[in-house]
Amino acid sequence: MKEVRGILMIIGAAVLWGVSATAAKALLNQRLDPVLVVQSRVTFSLILLLIYFLLFRPQFLRVRLSELWKFALLGCIGVAGTNFTYYYTIRESTVATAILIQYTAPLVVMLYAVWSRQERFTVARFTAMCLSLLGCFLAVGAYDRSILTITPTGVVTGIASILGFAFLTVFTHYVLRTHSVWTMTLYSILFATLFWLVVSPPWAVAQAGVQLPVWGALFLLAVFSLLIPHTLFFGALRWIQPSRAIITSTLEPIVAIVSAAIILGEVLDLLQAVGAVLVLAAILLLHVYPEEHLAS
Repeated sequence: MKEVRGILMIIGAAVLWGVSATAAKALLNQRLDPVLVVQSRVTFSLILLLIYFLLFRPQFLRVRLSELWKFALLGCIGVAGTNFTYYYTIRESTVATAILIQYTAPLVVMLYAVWSRQERFTVARFTAMCLSLLGCFLAVGAYDRSILTITPTGVVTGIASILGFAFLTVFTHYVLRTHSVWTMTLYSILFATLFWLVVSPPWAVAQAGVQLPVWGALFLLAVFSLLIPHTLFFGALRWIQPSRAIITSTLEPIVAIVSAAIILGEVLDLLQAVGAVLVLAAILLLHVYPEEHLAS
């Protein structure tokens, strides 16, 4: 039952990430700085979390000083680094290109898990990974070279987003062995916020001249693209292995492509629909063959 709950939580996170990718592209089309978009997401999320925990759950704020380095790595590399490189890649290319690049991360996670002997290599897991990667390739229309436009800078940030997402998935699973999901979520977002305050101090943000309606959109983006989905994703890693979690999260491109078609007017074709089916098949395969039934 816990594994099913974990899968559902990952699916929920992927749906929110997919919709928010399209929303972020709409904001970036207005020439907003990707740093401002990413920084506002973690800052608004931190404010909401601090208010809630200070008023209702102060026990989750207690951590040992010797443990802070874990949250600093998660916040600076896993949250801030991954979010920035992902959104910067979107700006330097398209939503489809950025998602396709980032969602080769399951391959990195799987190779690391097998190499470190944290997970076994299995036919079912490998098949699911291949199906998800092929599904992503088709879903974003990568067979049409005119769709995959990217600058050299976007290539660099895209590769960085792969490594960041893989690190976030693997290291979160490690930290959850000794800390609650709420403590980890709060402090990882805290360090991500501190990171961006150094990169982009408050006076620099004030000079951006962002209008109030845009701030409102950024606030909603923070809640639905970071606060809620990251909590779901982190929480799910208590019950399922990193490779299964990140393969399941490849549902995000499907949601992003569908939402882009609805919101941005992008057109879906038959091969993209086939890609969506393959991703769903990969997720179903992981559910039909739970971890304890997978054999080398």
